[in-house]
Amino acid sequence: MNKDAERLIRDSWMRLVPVRLTAAQIFYERLFEIDPSAKALFDGKPMHVQYEKFVLTIDTLVQTFDFPASIITDLQLLARRHVGYGVHLEQYASVGAALLWALEKGLGSEWTPEVHRAWGELYLFVEGVMKREAAGTATA
Repeated sequence: MNKDAERLIRDSWMRLVPVRLTAAQIFYERLFEIDPSAKALFDGKPMHVQYEKFVLTIDTLVQTFDFPASIITDLQLLARRHVGYGVHLEQYASVGAALLWALEKGLGSEWTPEVHRAWGELYLFVEGVMKREAAGTATA
């Protein structure tokens, strides 16, 4: 990811920080709309706790662009946990779609094609690392 994309992601995330928990709620609502099977993964769990975890994960990603090895390690650990939760590889696509949709809703007119590309690139990186790890975990 180039420095311009990193800057766009950091700047846009900082604009969302004041409403980050609302953005997380919008993300999950959209995810469950796109992929109703994902809702079963959260049955009985307090969603406000999940919103906090989601926001912390995004914040960590945004703040650690300069440390790719630690990002990869963190994502691999996250992928392993998600395998244990019952997440399927196909669900990563709906997560990406819900994420981009929620960011667009949260940023409004500040959601430009460049910002979309930058976040899309970041999610493709995250998805790639996590799916590779999940596939390896599932077969191990």
